Amino acid sequence: KVEGSSFLFDASIKGPAISHLGQVPEGFWAILLIAIGATEQFRAEKGWVDPSEVPVDQPGLLKADYVAGDLGFDPLGLKPEDPEEFMIMQTKELQNGRLAMLAAAGFLAQELADGKGIVEHLQSM
Repeated sequence: KVEGSSFLFDASIKGPAISHLGQVPEGFWAILLIAIGATEQFRAEKGWVDPSEVPVDQPGLLKADYVAGDLGFDPLGLKPEDPEEFMIMQTKELQNGRLAMLAAAGFLAQELADGKGIVEHLQSM
C-alpha cells in the first residue's frame, strides 16, 4: 500500500495528490520559504551586477561571466567542459522538466476528474 506509508509528516497526508497541499503542516511552508529565499539570494548575488553599480538605463544587468542556470553545483562532475555541450545538456534538462510538469498536470487533472489517485488507476487495470 502506497498511501499512508510515507516517512514524511507521520504519513498523515492522505487522498488524491490534488488535495495534499492543504494537508501539509504550516511549519513546513515557513522552512520551504526560507530555503527558497536563500537559494534565490545566492543566485542573484552570483548572476547579477550589484544594483548600486548598474547604470540607470540597464536595470537587472547580468554579470559578463554568468551563464544562466550554472551556479557551480556539480557534485558528480557531470557538467560538460565544452560550452556547446553544456548548452545542449541544459536544453535537454529544460525539455525533460517541461515534460515532467505536463505529466504531473495530467495526473492532477485525472484526479480532479474522478477523485482517484494515479496508483488506484494503475491497480484497476
